[in-house]
Amino acid sequence: MKNYGVVPAVSLALFSWAFACPVFTEFYPDPKDVSDQEGEYVEIRMDDFRAESLYVQFESKAAMAFAWPEAERFVLVHDTANCPVGATCGSLGKISLPNSRESVWKLWAGSCMDSVTVMLPKPGKVIQRVGLTDNWEFADASNAVSGNQDASDSLLEGVMAGLSPLRVTEVHHCPEEPMPEWVELYNSSEYPLPLEVFRFCDRGGALGKAGDSIRPYQTVLVSKDTSSLRSALGIPDIRMIQVSLGFLNNNEGTLRLCFRDNVIDSVYWNKGTVSCPSGFNPLSMRREFTPGYLPKNARNVSLAGDANHGAVKNPVEYKLSSRVISKKGSPLRVRVESEHNVTLSLLDSAGRCVWKSVVSAMSYEWVKVPAQEYLGVGAAFVSLSVGEYEDVVGILVRP
Repeated sequence: MKNYGVVPAVSLALFSWAFACPVFTEFYPDPKDVSDQEGEYVEIRMDDFRAESLYVQFESKAAMAFAWPEAERFVLVHDTANCPVGATCGSLGKISLPNSRESVWKLWAGSCMDSVTVMLPKPGKVIQRVGLTDNWEFADASNAVSGNQDASDSLLEGVMAGLSPLRVTEVHHCPEEPMPEWVELYNSSEYPLPLEVFRFCDRGGALGKAGDSIRPYQTVLVSKDTSSLRSALGIPDIRMIQVSLGFLNNNEGTLRLCFRDNVIDSVYWNKGTVSCPSGFNPLSMRREFTPGYLPKNARNVSLAGDANHGAVKNPVEYKLSSRVISKKGSPLRVRVESEHNVTLSLLDSAGRCVWKSVVSAMSYEWVKVPAQEYLGVGAAFVSLSVGEYEDVVGILVRP
């Protein structure tokens, strides 16, 4: 979920990531408590993209071909009988993941391709992708695919007792035809939330199947006709979920979001809320049309008097030493404040990434950004991202 509130003149599509393509997300090369044959795996994240086949290649060995997995998580293991709950599995065959060196993996499907160099493994450590970046980090094996579902359920039981991390952030109950009605949801937490345990109360079924999730800081659009909605919006990289919502009343209505049988968010509108065909943001109760994006001015709105609501917290805060720098002047510095690892990037005037680094969580230090070395004279941008959240701020480079 990207935040472009600081540079409203920039096209939403300029910095978009290709969310729909399958990508590698996790490797477990060197299990500690079980044999390699039992424990090692490769995980691939699937999405809205569709093709007939998925191809995976380990170094120079023959490519493995798989029928298109109809799941959000596709896991390559040695014994598919031990496939993790909620995932679809494919066989690694005779391939063994190296324990004492780097390895190279590729996948492709249609026009999509992903290629990664997996770092030197550590015993008992999972190698995980950091959000949608090209950076990887080690994690405890307890967070591996086999335990994801139990960990998510444990997390949900705790957070649902207080502030809900899943919120309704935009409602379009009477859009102009032929656009179908749609609702936007946002995961404000650093954890993926399993969609199978969420639904709109008294409207349709679960928001997803076992194994489907809404990723950290991701927005999704929910509609009963996602094909027509995608065509009407013309923004290809927004994730959509098809659910039988029924019809939303144009004049007055209520929409409630449930976690299992508990109401965690509720939205009400009437004729005075917004005039059709406009939609609105229930956090600010103002007119809005930003599908897949949560504006900065709406994120900080608190709904007073309701213990189950509150301000949507930014996962990263920052301060720039200056937004105007000279090629021969002082270097640009950025102070990053976050409880998470933050990907800090420089983008040129066309939105292309020319430099990238990861700022460690809780560092709270001024970071030197080599803008003079990597940028030409003119407009450019600084990007800060955590998971699927991205904040972009414009800067100016002078001679």
